Amino acid sequence: PPSPVEWPVADRSADDGGRVFVWHIPLPGAIREDLDLIRRGDELVVTAGQFRRIVPLPSALCRCTVDGASLRGGELRIRFVPDPDLWPRER
Repeated sequence: PPSPVEWPVADRSADDGGRVFVWHIPLPGAIREDLDLIRRGDELVVTAGQFRRIVPLPSALCRCTVDGASLRGGELRIRFVPDPDLWPRER
């Protein structure tokens, strides 16, 4: 099985009052044109040039959908929003 990763997930407020989670993945030296991301179930396949890594999503992100990504300063930031069908409703 893949080894667990310790990349931080930030919990942010969205412009519409909802929640957005941002997963920060260090990718020093990565070039945007050579970067590819694929969500496969509860895993993320990250390809940077000739290197590929399959990483399990943190449990909170398994109940979210990908909303976008950006690469800046050697860090990949992937935005996730809660899937209303999978996320517990607030009371």
